[in-house]
Amino acid sequence: MTGVDSLATPDAPSAQDLIPHALMAFGWTPERAAAFAEHAADGLAAAAAEMAFAGGFGVEVQLDAVPTVDASLAPVARLFSESNTRFLCEVAPEHAAVFEGHFATLPVAKIGVVTEAKQVRINSGSETLIDAVSEQLKEAWQRPLRY
Repeated sequence: MTGVDSLATPDAPSAQDLIPHALMAFGWTPERAAAFAEHAADGLAAAAAEMAFAGGFGVEVQLDAVPTVDASLAPVARLFSESNTRFLCEVAPEHAAVFEGHFATLPVAKIGVVTEAKQVRINSGSETLIDAVSEQLKEAWQRPLRY
């Protein structure tokens, strides 16, 4: 079989770059939402942690509030499953109803809150699955990159 040794990939915008544009197509303005993250790599837990330490805040997430078509999914699958069609959006409380209204035909839900405490907490019912200092998570994420 013959072919090309390597394919040049055109400079295409990342999903992260496209999220604000997609939201604006629905009439949403970037000023109303503080942050966006996609779950394509590493899932919800990583996206929530990255948003927390990038913003210098904490987050508390209720895993049971995450929309899913399969309610029997184990918590670990809900935390770390990768999907290029799920997004985590940080929206100011005063804009939440309007935000949810823009996406009323899609599975959208408030799953947590941003907190002043620099802690990442993810709960499933009354059980705490993750409770970690966001700066420690950031260090654990960056450490392997320092080779």
